[in-house]
Amino acid sequence: MVISAYFESSPKASARAERRKLMLEVRGAHAGAADLPVTVHNISATGLLIECDAPLAINDRIDIDLPHAGLVSATLVWVSGPMFGCQFDTALSPAALSAAQLRSAIEVESRASSEDDSAPVPAGGNTSNFAANLKRLRMAKGLSQADVAEQLGVSGPSISGWEKGRARPKEDRLSDLAALLGIPVSQLLVDPQPDMIKDLIDTSRDQIARATGVAPDRVRIIVEF
Repeated sequence: MVISAYFESSPKASARAERRKLMLEVRGAHAGAADLPVTVHNISATGLLIECDAPLAINDRIDIDLPHAGLVSATLVWVSGPMFGCQFDTALSPAALSAAQLRSAIEVESRASSEDDSAPVPAGGNTSNFAANLKRLRMAKGLSQADVAEQLGVSGPSISGWEKGRARPKEDRLSDLAALLGIPVSQLLVDPQPDMIKDLIDTSRDQIARATGVAPDRVRIIVEF
């Protein structure tokens, strides 16, 4: 699915702000999240459209690591679900735009070649449990998507696709993934049990309280699936 966004601009700025459609996986940083997976869907000299799972809001600032340009800063100007429209603090150069487009093309080709690592989602199939479990267990293990990709010998976009429910690993990769996370395969596939989650949250709350020297009832834990 191609996702595009419309930004109002004057005729003089239209050429400069021409948007290029991409599918580029990069790293971002926002507030306390120093390693935030971000998908860039389109980009121009003045802004970009990104997708990420962080709870961002209008006027928030985010740093995004782009090819050639390096770490660039942007401000969120609109939000729609997991999609965020951002405006750069400083306009990108034509070279940076071309580098982003080239990297996107390479990633799309890499993603296509990595299909042997993933099984397609069956019609009507539901991978939401697996996707949510994988993300939760990976983060609990302290691993980034890049870490998992390197350990399994697959591409970064493959891991991103698994966590977004676009695909899931084939059986041999699934076993390797479970071994990497130190869990049985079944734990990646089952529905999270409310009692198990409550016990985990209570234990985590007590550990955080002891580490910070505050009362447990002052520790708030938010869980996203």
